[in-house]
Amino acid sequence: MRFILLDRIDELAISRYASGVKCVSMTDDIFNHHFPGYPIMPGSLIMEGLAQLSGVLFEYSLLKKGHTHKRAVLTLVNRMKFRRVVVPGDKLEYKSEVKVFYPDEYAVATVTAMCDGELCAEGELMYGFLDILDSRLKQTSLELIEEALKNTKITTIE
Repeated sequence: MRFILLDRIDELAISRYASGVKCVSMTDDIFNHHFPGYPIMPGSLIMEGLAQLSGVLFEYSLLKKGHTHKRAVLTLVNRMKFRRVVVPGDKLEYKSEVKVFYPDEYAVATVTAMCDGELCAEGELMYGFLDILDSRLKQTSLELIEEALKNTKITTIE
């Protein structure tokens, strides 16, 4: 099973930040078991949504820097804190800001999830970069990024 925990990416500034949204719905599969009669969004899945946003930010930034064969892989979660319970009907506003970005080595993002102006989660995520050696996998990766960013406002900040 694959969870896509990001409904849209609203804005992406290459090598700087990205913002996106996850609308939490009772129809999400996770609420069948978490928890019957009292559905709450698991913190690990909020973190996964933030990780997906940050992964797209780093992979797209790598593409724009000429690294067309790299995959961003989450390697470390640091100081992740969950501040508020998230339930169906909530709209999570994700933000990922680049703290460190060395395209040939690793990157770190500071992430937050907000709901109705309240902080739900915050932390730091570290990524390593792996080479994509298979040409079909490389093409699939490019298509997924293109699809994720099709309605996104993209800016370059120097």
